[in-house]
Amino acid sequence: MKVLLFNGSPRANGCTYTALSEIASVLTEHGIETEILQISNKPVQDCIGCGGCEKTGKCVFKDDPINEWIEKARASNGFVFGTPVYYAHPSGRIL
Repeated sequence: MKVLLFNGSPRANGCTYTALSEIASVLTEHGIETEILQISNKPVQDCIGCGGCEKTGKCVFKDDPINEWIEKARASNGFVFGTPVYYAHPSGRIL
């Protein structure tokens, strides 16, 4: 079993990462493989509704990390999403 943890904080090693690391540690103790993805420091194209992903299973945009993340997500059994809360809402990168 594998759980993918998404870090939506702009600070790669900040409080959100620390919290996700604690979760990953507990999961690992129970024999669950984990991986933390730092998603907020990489630009991601907005979906343009072209339908290309329906045909190929991949996003048509090749210059961002979304296809890599999709492959990791397909290989995972569960997800944890972590984000700081700024001005009463989660980071826009995690939405």
